[in-house]
Amino acid sequence: MDQIAQMMELVSSKLAELARSDLVVGDPIELGPVTVVPLTQVGVGLGGGGGEGEGAMAPHGAKHHGTAAPFEHGKGTGGGAGGGAKIRPVAVIIFAPDGVRVEPIPDRKGVLDKLMDYIPELMERMHKSGVLSACETKH
Repeated sequence: MDQIAQMMELVSSKLAELARSDLVVGDPIELGPVTVVPLTQVGVGLGGGGGEGEGAMAPHGAKHHGTAAPFEHGKGTGGGAGGGAKIRPVAVIIFAPDGVRVEPIPDRKGVLDKLMDYIPELMERMHKSGVLSACETKH
């Protein structure tokens, strides 16, 4: 299990590097007399899991899915970790000779984002129409 803890530590430290504060408020960009400062939204996620094993998994010669399963000596380890980040520009602050203003950047969702937003509505429609109920009774 030490390996899993090490993987989680490595992944979380890399995500922490990614989510530094200068990614939220970007470096100023000089455009003649105007200075533009980008503002971004940072989201991070982290997950992991692991396993261990000991002892016999099945007696020698036991059938498993129609084949002999030679699992006399059980052992095992396993683990995994992963993470991700999403950085999205949300606005810019414009410092101009005539004043300061904030200009929002509209959220342009991709196809996957739109699909994920639609799933709850789709599930509700399927439930109301009886499609989900029919599927549940078959299993």
